[in-house]
Amino acid sequence: NVWSYWLMAANNVLTIQCMDPIQYPGTVSLHVHSMLGGSNFSLNLSTADLWGSDCMLIPVQEDKSSYWYLVHSYLLKKDGTFVTVSGSAMMYTCADYLFSDNSSLMTPFPDDVTLTVHAGDPNLCHTLNASSFTQQAITFLCLNFNSVSTKYNELPINQDCSSGIQLQILHPQNMDLEDHKSHVVFPSMGPDNGMCEDPNYPVTIPWIFMEVYWVMQGFQDQFLNGNPTGYSYHTDFSNCWESSVLQKAISKCHCNPYGDPLCCVAAGMFTIDQNARCFILNTIDEITTGNLSMLPGANPVQAPCYEEYVAMYMPVIVGPVYASTEESVVPNGMTEVVVSARMVDGGGMKPNGRCLWMGGARITRVPEVVLMVGVVMMIMGFV
Repeated sequence: NVWSYWLMAANNVLTIQCMDPIQYPGTVSLHVHSMLGGSNFSLNLSTADLWGSDCMLIPVQEDKSSYWYLVHSYLLKKDGTFVTVSGSAMMYTCADYLFSDNSSLMTPFPDDVTLTVHAGDPNLCHTLNASSFTQQAITFLCLNFNSVSTKYNELPINQDCSSGIQLQILHPQNMDLEDHKSHVVFPSMGPDNGMCEDPNYPVTIPWIFMEVYWVMQGFQDQFLNGNPTGYSYHTDFSNCWESSVLQKAISKCHCNPYGDPLCCVAAGMFTIDQNARCFILNTIDEITTGNLSMLPGANPVQAPCYEEYVAMYMPVIVGPVYASTEESVVPNGMTEVVVSARMVDGGGMKPNGRCLWMGGARITRVPEVVLMVGVVMMIMGFV
């Protein structure tokens, strides 16, 4: 097969909050995500909502879709507090679109289609099932530019990842005809191999491939995540493409072998704003960046024992949410409490008493580094 694709790059993240409208619609998520895309990202998301976005991050102006991914980038400091590894980061987002010369082999995303790669079964958070396409779709590349970079199916704990860690997530590429929200599957031979042979999933949609880069420098502390294995890592997508534009790109945007989209722009397939910036006010009244006394969502440090936890506290949900192309979003009206905070048994996260997995460890990094975080999104098809 011959592949053709294009790359896009975003200049910032839209917001970093405990929000996930696919897994936790209408309420506070139990963990933090970084969001990209249209400014109308919300707890209840639809294509119609995203069409009304005042600004968007994705440089292709005809794409107001939402993309979000789990944030694992917190470090435990020696004083017992936490800090986000994101303050001085350069955030870049790229999307590779690989299409077939036969455009009938691929269909643009329908309105309101949502995709997720998520190890939803709590048992998958601590156990690797080598036959699971979902877990095969999530890999971690331990980068060492002076030696060998090695791919793992779990977080590369205590490995020499001196050039950073690259998280790689493939989304499903095949969809049924009736339920365009949940019924998506990987190709028959694996997440990145072959076509779908199941007649119940006849529709091939663009393939989203996301990569998140973490390069940490200057930290002698410990890198933390709520789950010590990385098996629970996930990324999500909610469609808001102009369908005719995406169809045109599927058919014709394979003019540069290195992913430069400007030739597609020159051919009139879509428009690009390379300086696109967009920020929104928080929907959840919770601090998720900077120096923190606890992890967002009051999540515990899950090492050496990974346990099932139940949230005892839910922060305030506020609205309306205002957007701006400047990092300091100034409300042009008042924000009000939409849902009040709830607290049970003193707040925090309460273990349910069952240790699912022993042996968790925290990743220690050498003291050379700056942080650079990035995300690459690819949407692919066969040529």
